[in-house]
Amino acid sequence: METNLLSRILSGEANAKEKEEFYRKLGESKNEEELFYQVKSLWLRTSKPKIEINTEAEFENLWKKINPNTKKKSFTIGQTALRYAAAILLLLSIGGLSGYFISEKNSTGIADSGIQKYSATKGSVSTIELADGTKIWLNSGSELTYREDHQTKQRLAELHGEGFFEVKHREDFPMLIKAGQIIVRDLGTTFNIKAYPEENIVETSLVEGKADILSNSGNSLVELKPGESAVYHSDDRKITITPFQSNVLSAWRDGKFVIRDQRLEDIFAEIGRWYDVEFKFENQALKDFKYTGNIKKSTTALGVIRMLKLTTNFNYKIIEKPDKPDEIIIY
Repeated sequence: METNLLSRILSGEANAKEKEEFYRKLGESKNEEELFYQVKSLWLRTSKPKIEINTEAEFENLWKKINPNTKKKSFTIGQTALRYAAAILLLLSIGGLSGYFISEKNSTGIADSGIQKYSATKGSVSTIELADGTKIWLNSGSELTYREDHQTKQRLAELHGEGFFEVKHREDFPMLIKAGQIIVRDLGTTFNIKAYPEENIVETSLVEGKADILSNSGNSLVELKPGESAVYHSDDRKITITPFQSNVLSAWRDGKFVIRDQRLEDIFAEIGRWYDVEFKFENQALKDFKYTGNIKKSTTALGVIRMLKLTTNFNYKIIEKPDKPDEIIIY
């Protein structure tokens, strides 16, 4: 395993072909796989300035595993492991993390390639490409976990937030995405899922292909057609099917807020996730005022509020909080 390839894998710069070859070879040795995920864990934590760890102690423990007592193992595993160690020294000296990818050893005991975790920080959109060619975009404040279960022949993901998926369909290895109380099963699909934990709905919008909406127990609830959105209401466990406009789905990936007859409370929820601020209403009647329009995300939070204020008579005040998101009171 070349150290420059390992560097690209850790930093998220490797292309799809390199990732596929890397993880294929890694899966041939459980010892090297376990070692790699420990290396990656140390690399990621040293890349985060707010986290304090004893780097020397952790590297010493890792070094002991790189140099086992048995000479036979030292030759077969140690040569690759030494390259890992060399890469870690290089990476620790450089610092910084350019990707969103985290991998760790799966603790369930199932023979798979490990759990991969992705996230998009507030005010950003993350783009992910899996080894199989699947592309995923994560909206601000969203998280996705992904793993491949080779025992059941399934690609399994769980979404908290909003994601746009271009799934590379595999008849023999389907993808299932858990979002709240439902599961979306890919049938050769491009779709958007919106499932923020603080909201009581999960919305799945199918752009092209086919997708099944399943309950957590695996029962089929509805099969979507292109151009349809399935809105699952967690309160009463009912689904409503509505048409959608494709430009609304692409807006958040293109750096825009596209507002189509939306309530002010829902608009501020989306704005709050992007700008990392919290909105509170003192005047509850204002929540139901509706708006339509397009706003660029390059506009400041105050700029967005002032634009909305032009058509509705509301006031606002800002409470700054040094250790928490600022609070904006609407009254």
